[in-house]
Amino acid sequence: MLSAVLRWLRSKGIFVLVILTAVIPLFAVKYTGMLVESINRWFHYQLVPPGILLPMGISFFTFEAVSLLVDVYTNKLDEKISLAQVYLYLTFFPTVTSGPLIRFGDFKKGLTKSFDTAAWGSAIERIVTGLSKKLLVADKAAILADYYFDGIAAGNTYSIAGLWIGSFAYTIQLYFDFSGYSDMAIGLGEVMGFHIDENFNKPYQASSISDFWRRWHISLSRWFRDYVYIPLGGNKCAVPRHIFNLLIVWLLTGIWHGADWTFVLWGLGYFVLLAVEKYAPFISKIKPYWISHVYVLFFVNLLWVPFRAEGLRAAGKYICGMFGGGKGTLEDKAISFIPFLGVAALLCFSWERWIAPFRQKRWFKMLRGTVIAALAFLSVCAAVNSSYTPYIYGKF
Repeated sequence: MLSAVLRWLRSKGIFVLVILTAVIPLFAVKYTGMLVESINRWFHYQLVPPGILLPMGISFFTFEAVSLLVDVYTNKLDEKISLAQVYLYLTFFPTVTSGPLIRFGDFKKGLTKSFDTAAWGSAIERIVTGLSKKLLVADKAAILADYYFDGIAAGNTYSIAGLWIGSFAYTIQLYFDFSGYSDMAIGLGEVMGFHIDENFNKPYQASSISDFWRRWHISLSRWFRDYVYIPLGGNKCAVPRHIFNLLIVWLLTGIWHGADWTFVLWGLGYFVLLAVEKYAPFISKIKPYWISHVYVLFFVNLLWVPFRAEGLRAAGKYICGMFGGGKGTLEDKAISFIPFLGVAALLCFSWERWIAPFRQKRWFKMLRGTVIAALAFLSVCAAVNSSYTPYIYGKF
C-alpha cells in the first residue's frame, strides 16, 4: 500500500499539496502569535494571540519530513519504505528535539545494522563529553549572559566592556549548549547502531562567514543548501538572481530559528555578510590570516545579540551600549567570570595536532579515561545541584 502512495506522491500537484500539509502545522503553531502581535503593533489592534502549545522540536521533525518527501519525489529513495520506518525516523529520540537533522536514507541504514559493542566506549565518551559541555560550561556561561541580556530587557544600563563580555558569554553558552547536545545525540545513536553526521567542526576557528556556516549546525546548512538554495538555482545564475536566492535562504533560516523579528534581523545580517564576501573579493584576501578570524568572531558575536535579545528594542539597546552607550565601570560579576570564559574560549579550538603523538601511549589512555570519569562525576554533581535548564535549540 505504501508503495502505491509513494507513486501517487510523485505527481507534482499532489507533491506540492503534501508539502504544504507538512509545513502548515509548523507555521500555524509557531508563527501565529508573532503575526498577531505584529498586526497589533503596526495597526494598533488589540487582537488576542491564540494560546497554542509549541511542540518541542517541531522545526526539526518538520524539516526531516520535508526532506523525506522531496527525496521520494526526486527518486533518491527506493520504494521499500514502511510506515513503521517513517514513524521511527520522525520520532528518533536522540535527534527529535534539537537535531542534528538526519536524512531518511542514512537513518534507514541504522535499522538493519547490529549493535557494535566495540564502539560503545567511544560512544559513552561522546555522551559524557556532550553532557559536560552543557552542565559544566554552557550553564555556567548562561549565568553571566542572562545577567546582561535580561538586565537590558528590564531597562538596566551596563558598562561597554561588560556588555561585550556578556555577549561573549552567550557566544560560549550557545556553542557548548548546542554542540553538547549534538555530541550526546551522536553518542546515543552510535550506541544503538545509527551513524549521525557531525554537526559542528570548530566553528569559532572559521576564517570567513561562509566557512563558519560550513562548520556551524552543519546539518541545517546542508538542508537549506539541498532543499532550498540549489532548487532556487544556487549560484549558477545571474548575480541579481543569486543575491535573491541568498536572501530567500537567509530569511527562511532566520524565521526557522524563532517567531520573532530578532531572528529575521539575524538572518538578514548573515545574508548581507555572505553577499559582501561573495562579491567583494578583497574580503577573502585579508592578511595576515589571524585578522580574518577576528573579523569572523566579531560579526558572529555581534549577530548573536539579536539572536538572544528579548525583542528588537532590547537588541538595539544592547548593541548601542556595546558601541558607546554604556557606563564606564566594569561590573564585578563580569570580572569574576573572565578566567572561566578564557578557559572556555581555549576549549573552542582544536588541540588535536598537539595530542596526536600521545594518543597511543598507555599513560595518555589512562589519563583520558580518568578525565572522562571525572567529567561524568562533575556533570552528575552539577545536575543534582542545579535547576533544570533546557537545551537552547529545544525551543526551535
